[in-house]
Amino acid sequence: MSLSHNEKASLLPLEQDRPNQSYMGFSVKDSSEETKLTDTKDKRFPYLKLFSYTILIAIVISALSLSQLLPNKDDQVSSNFSIEIESIPEESFEEYSHLSLTPSNPIKINNKKFHGRFLHITDLHPDADYVEGSKISEVCHRGKPSSKHSSQYASKYGDAMRGCDAPMVLMDDTLDWIAKNLKDKIDFVIWTGDNIRHDNDRKIPRTEFKIFEMNKLVSREFSKIFHTETSPDPREFDVDVIPSLGNNDVYPHNLFSPGPTLQTRELWSIWQDYIPQEQLHIFEKGAYYMKEVIPGKLAVISLNTLYWFKANPLVDSCDSNKDPGYQHLRWFGIVLEELRERGMKVWLSGHVPPMPKNYQLSCYRKYAVWVSEYRDIIIGGVFGHMNTDHFMVMDTTKAYRSLVEDGVISGKELTNQMVEFLKEDELDEKDMDETLPADLLHLQASEEAHLLGAAPSGKEAYLDRFREQFLSKVKSKKKSGLQGERYSLSYIGTSVIPTFNPGFRIWEYDITGLEKTLHTKTTFKPWGVFFKEVDELLQAELEQAVKEEKEEATITGKKGKKKPDPTIPKPKPTGVPNGPG
Repeated sequence: MSLSHNEKASLLPLEQDRPNQSYMGFSVKDSSEETKLTDTKDKRFPYLKLFSYTILIAIVISALSLSQLLPNKDDQVSSNFSIEIESIPEESFEEYSHLSLTPSNPIKINNKKFHGRFLHITDLHPDADYVEGSKISEVCHRGKPSSKHSSQYASKYGDAMRGCDAPMVLMDDTLDWIAKNLKDKIDFVIWTGDNIRHDNDRKIPRTEFKIFEMNKLVSREFSKIFHTETSPDPREFDVDVIPSLGNNDVYPHNLFSPGPTLQTRELWSIWQDYIPQEQLHIFEKGAYYMKEVIPGKLAVISLNTLYWFKANPLVDSCDSNKDPGYQHLRWFGIVLEELRERGMKVWLSGHVPPMPKNYQLSCYRKYAVWVSEYRDIIIGGVFGHMNTDHFMVMDTTKAYRSLVEDGVISGKELTNQMVEFLKEDELDEKDMDETLPADLLHLQASEEAHLLGAAPSGKEAYLDRFREQFLSKVKSKKKSGLQGERYSLSYIGTSVIPTFNPGFRIWEYDITGLEKTLHTKTTFKPWGVFFKEVDELLQAELEQAVKEEKEEATITGKKGKKKPDPTIPKPKPTGVPNGPG
């Protein structure tokens, strides 16, 4: 689903005026919830009839049923769980209808409620230097407009498409609205980064201290809303929060090196209440982690996409085992394998979305094939960064072709189905960037991040051409599989910063029968033990790689035998269903 700013305005009519849409196994229903965040005198926003800022809430209902996908029929309910099914009172139905939420009875497991919903929120970009009434041409930081024309001065809640970051009050009132209306209706929050303004004002340069302080402030706000009020434990939450690192959350922006570093340690200090303690060492090395959100059933992986980001000059590729992007993929694959072994499903989350325009080619194609080969457990991916509400489709066939033609893997390693896809598509080029127009590719990711800031420069053209030149190239069933298994979807969320209309998204999923699927038939090692072993394995592999490189350097002409690349997945096991992704 791709929306230009003009199309976004069309989300405002009543629900009955908007037909439901279907995307690759997801049924999607968009709605808007009008939240009056502006003074009644402030009547300058061009898209809304009531001239008040609007938080757009898009409700996405996934065709995922945990009761259908996860349980084994012979398993018994574990005595370790206290389970209670609650009922939504009829008087609350109107509230759910007003929010365009599907009323469903929550399931209480060990005093924690699960409703079958989560919140995705991204790119808040709060600006402590924003001055209401200042000149928009001065990035809303100073000056008084010479004209009384409303389009020249900064409004209380910011102005769509004008290029300023978000005033603090927009973030505060957005989070306040979420606390009052959604906190008791969601299971967890995926929060995908960029928690400070852009570095777009030379008179007020960002500093590392300011970046950390703003991230601390925003983190405290999330904690105040979702923490269990009655618990003295700072790590106990009514609603789990899963943060990811944005390219503007680091100093200088976009630049992030392998840890442990001051930045990874400071980020741990800021987010430690949200992240499982047993993953401290892994987080300090790479700022990525996994969070189990429904015990034994559902997890969220928070990716550090800066290690795959073209605009990060501190990383090279994902083909050398010393590269942080390679190590991240190695960790990613091990965790996916463990989740499959445990019969769990997983959401992927991160800041920079996976597309050739953003990722190093060597990283993008490997990520694409991992998502494809683990589509039996991966439900989907949610990202931010683009400040524009749309889906991204990854083509696994093109990724495999690129890997084969560059000699990273051999054709013998492909499944029969993938070989057939390649034969059907033999006229396609191997260039992973072919799906994006040339003029957009000339806008390198680093230039965009540095120059465009909050302004929606080129985004409308990007979406138009994305539809015309990318989505229109999605192949027929013969070339994409009966269930479209050639492709994987990633969702890119709208932002709170008013690049266009500010917004966030609620995702719904079916938890019917969840209480019947909690079992003890198979036991697994504690996550703490698992991640300790993963940390030790990755460290041993890195040390071995360094040792082998030194040995090869001392022997002229020695060429070691090529080993299988563990950052490329094995094909999905035969007979395993395609699953939700």
